[in-house]
Amino acid sequence: MNIMIAGRRTSMRLEPTMWDALEDIARREGLTVNGLCTLIKDRLDEQIRRRGPGADNAEVTLTSAVRVFIAAYFRRACTEDGHVQAGHGGGDPFVGTPFDLPPLDELDRAESGAGTTAAALPPAAKPIGSSESLRSALDA
Repeated sequence: MNIMIAGRRTSMRLEPTMWDALEDIARREGLTVNGLCTLIKDRLDEQIRRRGPGADNAEVTLTSAVRVFIAAYFRRACTEDGHVQAGHGGGDPFVGTPFDLPPLDELDRAESGAGTTAAALPPAAKPIGSSESLRSALDA
């Protein structure tokens, strides 16, 4: 997808879930996605300037910096109460993620044409192997 960084167009390939997360962060912080990406790029450039040239900075791309930023942003927001509300800590780390599996009885109903399918799941919970999530990932 094309974005504008400090008035210059560039492309960045992120998974649909990462774009959704970036849009959520931008909205929460009162920024546009372009504005947030410009701030991330500016911060990355400033860190490199302060550290000086070196091997650690050689392979840092804007795309990888954005992915790290997204993970760090949401990790910083995590609380124990939030983890409990999300269903974490029950021995299944995939609950509420795109890797979550529907109960077997839902799969049986889906195969018979009744019940819920991946299309009825919220975007963050769509199975990675679903044709819709695969199509979205390929389009990214």
